[in-house]
Amino acid sequence: MSDEQNSPAEEEKNPLEEKIADLEKKLADAEAAKLRALADLENFRRRQAESLATWSRDAVCDWVKPLIPALLELQLGAEHTADEDVQQVIAKFTEELGKLGLEKVAPEEGEQINPDFHEVLMTGEGEPGTVVQTFEPGWKIGDKVIIPAKISGVPLQ
Repeated sequence: MSDEQNSPAEEEKNPLEEKIADLEKKLADAEAAKLRALADLENFRRRQAESLATWSRDAVCDWVKPLIPALLELQLGAEHTADEDVQQVIAKFTEELGKLGLEKVAPEEGEQINPDFHEVLMTGEGEPGTVVQTFEPGWKIGDKVIIPAKISGVPLQ
C-alpha cells in the first residue's frame, strides 16, 4: 500500500474525528454563551439593587426635606424654654430622623469649604477657602445632600 492510499478504517475515522471536533467546538461555544448569560444576569441584578437603593434613598429624602425646617424651628424655640418635654420631643424626633439616615452637616470654623455641602451666603476674613461661621446646619442622607449648610466663608482669591 502506498502512503497516499488510506485504509477504509482511516477514512471512517477522519469524518468521525471531524464530527467530534465540530461537536467539541459547539460545546465550547455553548459554554461561553452560558457564562456570558450568567454574567449579564449578575450585572442586571446588581444594577437593579443599586437602582432600588437609589430610589429608596431619594424617596426618603423627598419625605424628610419638608420636615427639616420644622425641626430647626423646634430647636430654635427649645433654646428659649426650660420645658423638659419640648427637649424630649425634639430629641426623639431627631433620633427617628437619624434612623432614616439623616445626618447633620455642621462645618466648624476653619474647615475647608466644600461646595457640595456648603452654601456660602457671606464672605469673611481668614484663611482662603475656609468656613468663618455656620449660620444654619445642612442635612444629608448617605452621600446625597438634602439641604446644604449655610455659611460665611473666605473666597479662594
